[in-house]
Amino acid sequence: MANWTLIHSARDRQEAEMLRGRLEANDIPVVLMDQQSSVYPMMGSIDIHVDRDHVLRALHLLNNEAQA
Repeated sequence: MANWTLIHSARDRQEAEMLRGRLEANDIPVVLMDQQSSVYPMMGSIDIHVDRDHVLRALHLLNNEAQA
């Protein structure tokens, strides 16, 4: 995971998958890391990581879509 950078922590699987879809649709590779508890799924988050070469573009994409 040396080349991967955390760009967002999603509240749930749906949010994480939606963001992954947006990023991958723009040719940005994504890795999801599920940090949620299997016993208490409301505890924890799902971390979204992108390759460090795509961090700025990914953040720009997510910020622009959040404002729209």
